[in-house]
Amino acid sequence: MIHPASVCSRMYALQHIPLEIVSDDGHFIQCWPESFMNIMKPEIFQLVVRDFRMQNHDALHPLVHYLNNGFLAGVIEISPKQYIIAGLASPYRHSRRELSEMAAETVLPEYLQLFTETTIKAPITSPLQMKAYVGLIAEMISGQTIPEENIVISNIEGSVLYSKDQLNKAQFRQREATDEHAPPDYENAVCQAVSLGRPDLLSRAIFAPPGGSIGAMSSDSLRQLRYAFISFATLISRAAIQGGLSAETAFLLSDLYCQRMDGMNVHSEIEQLLVSMAMDFCDQVRKNRKPLNTSPVIRKAIRYITVHLHDSFGMEDLSAYCGLCRRSLSLRFKTEVGMSVLDYIQKEKHDEACFLLEHTDLTLTQISNYLNYSSQSYFIQHFKKSAGVTPERYRRQHPKRDDSH
Repeated sequence: MIHPASVCSRMYALQHIPLEIVSDDGHFIQCWPESFMNIMKPEIFQLVVRDFRMQNHDALHPLVHYLNNGFLAGVIEISPKQYIIAGLASPYRHSRRELSEMAAETVLPEYLQLFTETTIKAPITSPLQMKAYVGLIAEMISGQTIPEENIVISNIEGSVLYSKDQLNKAQFRQREATDEHAPPDYENAVCQAVSLGRPDLLSRAIFAPPGGSIGAMSSDSLRQLRYAFISFATLISRAAIQGGLSAETAFLLSDLYCQRMDGMNVHSEIEQLLVSMAMDFCDQVRKNRKPLNTSPVIRKAIRYITVHLHDSFGMEDLSAYCGLCRRSLSLRFKTEVGMSVLDYIQKEKHDEACFLLEHTDLTLTQISNYLNYSSQSYFIQHFKKSAGVTPERYRRQHPKRDDSH
């Protein structure tokens, strides 16, 4: 188990989705970012905690709320007296005016501008991404695996979002206005290709005629395409995680592409970016997939390394977390993973450095600091030994795609 505050601090640094530890009466205990302390009305947290209890959830059964104002909020129980709230987050971009109007009933008036400015910079978060986010936090705190089916997405009253009568009417309109939905086989083929890290299969799957169309999510064609992009990003990020890509890398990559898409207004550019995103996910799985056929304790060690890659930790910390002595952990890790713990950590740091060089504008000093190298020169030395080229040359060989293309 990891202390809840430590988990929240690290997860916020990774995902930038706000996290709050609150009491059962909805009052703040700690929050990330710190500037969010006490800016929201306690009533909103009282409401989500009350609904969490009414649905008989507990520490191993987190809940994702879809609130009436369009925001998402995840709930994780630390104890019957303390809870973690993930969010508020939104599944799509809003203007400042829209955010101000949506948050008027949630945020104290004097903090409305701060909330709006912070939220508009936050990553787009789909319900499935929020579900994965709260699941990972719950696993890190409880030290137990949380099956996906344990995490429920519901509206604030715990009921379905649409009645049967509403669904029947919507289905009638959909049949009149659109073609048949794309069959599940199309999505399955794309997801399988991504999870296997097979660009050749993905090319065949993604360009094959789907035999249907995407359901109408908006009457505006550009917004419809944006919704489809976000849905597709959620779908393939989940497939990538199932293929062995770390959840942290998959979520970050999804956020980067959604943010890039958000600045585009041309249909053809968004469609081209969607294909590039799928290919990138596939390539990331191929290059960075984690060992899948490992025992629970070694999977636990791998997750610890993934989460703490930017921190300073030693074998003593890892051994204590896994509940094994250093020698036993080292032998089991080498047998199951095929390399020593130290070699695996160095490989992970190299892969992370490659990712940051390809997808961000971070300087070499910033990257070496993030990865906890003692100096920039030491980072360059290690990178060149692994990649055969310096970080500067690697970045030139893998130019970051411009947002407008």
